[in-house]
Parts: sequence; C-alpha cells; structure tokens
Amino acid sequence: MKLVKLFLKGFRGYENVEIDFNENINVIIGRNDVGKSTILEALNYFFNEEPKIDPLDCNINSVDKMIEISAAFKVNENELVLLDATNPTSLKDEFLLNEEGYLEIRKKINATNKTITNKNISVELVVNHPDIHDNPLITLNVTALKALLNEYEKEISDYDEINKTKKADMRKALFKLLITEETVFKNIEIPLKKLQDESVKSWTKLRENLPLFNLFQSDRTNTDGDKEVQDPMKAITKEVLGSLQPELDRIRDEVVRRVEEIGGETIDKLKDFNDEIANQLTTIPDLKSWDSIFKFSLDTDDDIPLNKRGSGVRRLILLSYFRAQAEKSRDSHGNNNVIYAIEEPETSQHPDYQKMIIDSLKIISKQENSQVFLTTHTPEIAKMVDKDSLIVISKDEQKKPYILIDDNIKVKEIVTTLGILPTIYSRMVICLEGKNDISFLRNINRSIPEFNSIIDLDNPDISLYELGGSRLIDWVNMNHFKKSNIKEFHLYDGDVQEHRDAVNKMNLDSENRRYGICTSKKEMENYIPISLIEKEFECHLLGFEAEWDQFNVPEYLFGIAFQQISDKTKRKNAIKGKLNAALTLQVTPELLKEHGVYEEIKGWFIQMKTLYEDTFIKVNN
Repeated sequence: MKLVKLFLKGFRGYENVEIDFNENINVIIGRNDVGKSTILEALNYFFNEEPKIDPLDCNINSVDKMIEISAAFKVNENELVLLDATNPTSLKDEFLLNEEGYLEIRKKINATNKTITNKNISVELVVNHPDIHDNPLITLNVTALKALLNEYEKEISDYDEINKTKKADMRKALFKLLITEETVFKNIEIPLKKLQDESVKSWTKLRENLPLFNLFQSDRTNTDGDKEVQDPMKAITKEVLGSLQPELDRIRDEVVRRVEEIGGETIDKLKDFNDEIANQLTTIPDLKSWDSIFKFSLDTDDDIPLNKRGSGVRRLILLSYFRAQAEKSRDSHGNNNVIYAIEEPETSQHPDYQKMIIDSLKIISKQENSQVFLTTHTPEIAKMVDKDSLIVISKDEQKKPYILIDDNIKVKEIVTTLGILPTIYSRMVICLEGKNDISFLRNINRSIPEFNSIIDLDNPDISLYELGGSRLIDWVNMNHFKKSNIKEFHLYDGDVQEHRDAVNKMNLDSENRRYGICTSKKEMENYIPISLIEKEFECHLLGFEAEWDQFNVPEYLFGIAFQQISDKTKRKNAIKGKLNAALTLQVTPELLKEHGVYEEIKGWFIQMKTLYEDTFIKVNN
C-alpha cells in the first residue's frame, strides 16, 4: 500500500490543497516558512496523532473552525481484506474506494473549543458508492440486511443458497441484483463507527492496515528524552511490532472477546437488581496502539549523555538507522509498508555524510514496501530525484501557500530557489536513449582499437548522456545544452518513426551545433554478434538471421535467461545489462565484420570526430 495523495483543509496556512505523491521518494522544496514541515506534521498527525493537534492549528480564515486531513492510498487487490467472520471480501467489492480507486480516509477535527479531545475528532471513509439504498450496505447489521434481502426474495434466483448469517454474502447478493448500467454512483463519506465490519470499525484497527509512518524532524529538544535519539528506536519498535501483527491481533481480539463475555455476564446479573440500569450498559473497548506500550533508549559507555553530544553526532544516529534499513531486504518489514519522513537530512552534516544519507534514502525508496518523504534546502538532494518526485511550495500575493503544478514553472522555481547549476561542461555530449546504450557504445569504443583511434570516448571533453533520464539535473543539463555552444551528437534506435523525424529536424539545424543518426537495426542489442549471444545464453539464434535487423533480442531471451528473477522488469534489465556490458567487451573487429555491422559503427565514430573537431576549432578561435 502506497500513500498517493494528501488533502489539507483548514490546517495551519493551508486553506484547501491537494498534493500528489510519488510512490517511491518525495522531496518537498520551498523557501523558509512556506509550509514544508506542515505537510510532514499533518501526515504524522494523521498516522500517529502526534503531537496532539491544537485549536491554533486551524487556519485563521476558517469560518467553521474545522480541520480536515485526508490521505488516499493505492491498494493492491490482496491488501486490506475485510473479514466478515470467515468470509473474506475486499474494499473494491464493497465499493469502499474513492472515485479514483484509492482508499481515502478523512480525519475531521472540530477546533471550535479551547481544547481538542477525542470527541472532537471523527474518521470516515470517502467512497464512490452505488446509490441503491438509503444507507450504504456496509453500515447495515445482519437483521437489516436480512430484511432488505427478503424484499427481493422473488427476484433473486439463488435466494435459498445465500448464507443469511454472513453479512458479506448478503451484501454481495444485493449488489449483484441492484447495480445496473443505470445505477448512479455518488461520492459520500461513511463514518467508521457506522461500519458493521469489525476489522475496520475503529480507527485503531484500520490504522494497523496502513503504512507505518516515521517522522524525524530537524528541530530537536535538548532533554534526556531527546526525540532525535528516541525516534529511531521508536521506529524500530514499530517495525518489530508490525512483523508480529498477526500474533498481536489474535491476543488483542481474544482479550476483547473475554472481557466482553465477562462484561455481558455481569450486566445479565445486574438485571436481577435493576433492569433499567443494565439495559443502559455496554462493554466498549478503548484500544491503544501496541507501540505505546514499549519504550527503548540508547546509552553511551563514557558517561556522556547522548543528547549532550554535538548535533552532527546525534544526527548520525539517524544516518545509521537509515543505512541499516537500506541494507535490509524488501521483505524485512513483514506485510507492512513503511514511510520514512525526514526533515532536512543534510542538517549539521559534512558533505561526505550528506551523500551517504542520500544514497541510503535512494536505496530505501526503491524497496517495494517503502516510501520516503523529505524536506531539503540543498541542491544535491533535489538533483538526485525524478521531476515527478519533487513537490514545490510557493506563496501567492496574499502569502497563502500553494503547490506548483506546471512542470516548467516548478523546475524553474527549484533551480532559482536552490541555485542548481548544470553538471556537464564538456565540449561535446553524445546523447543516447538509455544507460544500456551508453554501456554498449563506450565498451565498443574501448574494445575495438580502430574505433578508439578515431575518437576516444573516455576523453574528459566528451560526455555520454542518457536522454531517458527524468531527474531534475537532467532537465538542467538539457536546458544548458540549448543555451551553450556545446555540440550534441544524438544516436537513436532506428525502429521508431519519432526518432527518425527528430534526427531529420536536428540535421537541418543552421547552427550546425547538433547532429543525429538513427541505427539501421532495431536497437543496440542487434549489433552484438549472434555467436557471442548464443555462447553466453546457451541458445540457438541462427534460425533468426533473416529477420535479425528487427529481431527483439531481449524479448526472446526473456523466456530462457535469468529465470530465477521473478520480477519482469528486473529480469529484462538484467538481460539488457548482460548484453550491453559483458558481451560488448568480448567483441572483436572480425566478429563485427562477420556480423556485417563494422562499417556502420565505424561511421558513427567518424561523424562524432567531425563534430568534435569542429567544436575544438570554434572553442580555440
């Protein structure tokens, strides 16, 4: 389960805002006091209710003094299954997802009083529900469902086969009968307390199915309970408890069952004394989170309290925690997803340590069950992520914060705010579609002396650049090319008409700054001699010689190579990596000539040399 949206209404500076999140890493950028920390603190309150929300957190322009914090989650088919006794049913089948197909949960906080208690807070599901009854079926008890089912007894062919003791079965039958092509679906809110399913009836139980949210803030209190030290231990505790969740749930449910049973017996006995009082009583469990029961701390061996050490050392506690997480396998968290949120990870750190933190965050964010959120003021962090991972906050003329949506405006604001400069200062860049193409071209150039003598691609004045990159720095670099006298040589796969059109257009450039070539074969893998591929992958390809120019080599190898890798994307990347890295280092001029591609590849390097030498002359004149 991944957090994909946040909605804030009436919370601090935000009057009404919707924020889209990347499923891997999110970098929140903006000037000081613009509202970056507010987003993380809103999420922390949503997940953990920490710190306690205050009436002063309500936006000063709010008329009704209500705060709304809503979160939307992308849910897999097998996640968050509702249990009706022994009968499983999904959120999708129960029509408990919003219009976009996400699980949306809204917390409403009434801030009209001087203090906020649990009575002022409500939690509801925001759903796109079929309008087939006065109330959503999930809110009806067994008796009400039976009565509704009886109304349609003659219209339901398998009426006698429906289990009338299972609410999910009865709801399923009613949905099947009443939902038609004419059915209207409405966006409605369903309070959790009205749900009849025990697995999500309380916020405590529903929250156990959501990702664990761990927030590490930049501002720390200097006490013996320093949160900078405590938070990592608290996060670790949450993870351990998450892996034990099924056992803990069984214990909790058994305790609730026994207490309710004994409580019911007690009430029955009370009826002998006063039936009126007994009828007014019921057993209501006040459930607490498991992590509130446990507390751990770190200690030192030299009698110097950890919270008295320098801020850089204390921040390294966080670094160590993140690095430890990065080294774990993706299954280390059990069934729970984990969200890591950190404010300004660069604070008080030497540049070397900053890089270590960034690398760890990148590794964590790529794990299937992890998501990373962070705020930053350093360009180094912003440069490392894709543009769609960047969340940029600005203020309008009325000093109200808002989220920049337009990519061009967003990127320009980041570049201006953080002072990001291009990282390429070469005289010529060779632009290719992806990393594997770069590996192919560089290795071919290194392996074949005749090619290397034409132009050496290891020359520091030449950069090989991946056009498929979507990082912020890629945008900065590409924009820099246009405004400089850097020459660009483009080499594209020839199987795409769009590539051929782009090459024809750039070759007509009157400035003679850019030149492009499309390959005659489908892609770089088709230039690798067939004999090398057969030997490496133990396969037979000679039967495909006639169609080799357009033969999809990686797709063919997908069915026979790296079968131990179940993930399709990773298997494909492993195959392409082996082809373009290991095999290209084994290529010889004779093999290329036998394969009929030697002269074409040689022509690429000749064109590169011509463009480069022209650049060299211009720069030195």
